[in-house]
Amino acid sequence: MLIGVCGVTGKQGGAVARYLLENNYQVRGLTRNVDSEKLNDLVNLGMEVRQADFDDSNSLQSVFEGCDAVFIMTNFWEHMNPTREFIQGKNLIDSAINSNIKHIIWSTLEDTRRFNDDIPYIGEYKVPHFDEKGNLNTYLESRCIESNTIYTNLYTSFFYENFLSTMKLQSNENGVYPLYIPMNDTLLPMVSMLDIAKMVRCIIEKPILGNIGVASQHLTCSKIAEILSETLERDVRHYYLPYDKYKQLGFPGAEDLGNMFEFKNVHNSRFCSLRNLTDIKLNFETTSFREWCLEHKDQLL
Repeated sequence: MLIGVCGVTGKQGGAVARYLLENNYQVRGLTRNVDSEKLNDLVNLGMEVRQADFDDSNSLQSVFEGCDAVFIMTNFWEHMNPTREFIQGKNLIDSAINSNIKHIIWSTLEDTRRFNDDIPYIGEYKVPHFDEKGNLNTYLESRCIESNTIYTNLYTSFFYENFLSTMKLQSNENGVYPLYIPMNDTLLPMVSMLDIAKMVRCIIEKPILGNIGVASQHLTCSKIAEILSETLERDVRHYYLPYDKYKQLGFPGAEDLGNMFEFKNVHNSRFCSLRNLTDIKLNFETTSFREWCLEHKDQLL
């Protein structure tokens, strides 16, 4: 089978492309920058590369032609503009539909505006990097129904890999590595990029249709800190920050992420149930956070 994969120079799309290639699929990778060195390993594994600009529908007209299925994703953090993210997702969905793709897999999250709570709005959004992905779920469903195309909304979780980049641990003057997350005793569904890739393969092969979540493990923040401490042999401690304090930390996206953690806390049972580990483990054995930390020990500090 030939699978189209978006975002192959990024963590998620790159992991999906690599895993499919290593499991005897043909992969056509979409990227804006065909000269990126990040493509070299995937090309050596046999990936076909197509240049595509997700903002430009004209550049997407024939990129999926001949594919049996496509894995579509957008990267909000590249531009932090939810309206632009919706347009990019719509362009990709329309291109896949117009190319008569049999199965569309969309990497997505909830539209938090459809939940009843007191989480404050940030302009038009509660959690900007969630909401337009969730809005696109409805668009994808309507386009697929009218075109008789099968689809899967794949709901992802908090990435393990965040600890290699945006949430990389740094020690304070006392030698402690603080973990500031505004969640206390509730569970945080987490996922490795490898497990997202494994789920994509299962979705294609079974196939799994409609809505499905993916997570590797559900952990409290205190347990996350404990595992990091044990595997890194450092003093990692979770510090609970109230949501309003977290949103005032001042880094780009702090308000967005503060609302995200509040959403995951307020709607914890519903959020976790969509990412039910019992159901997920019927498809493959997930990667524990401890196992992942040991594998990436040299990169975590």
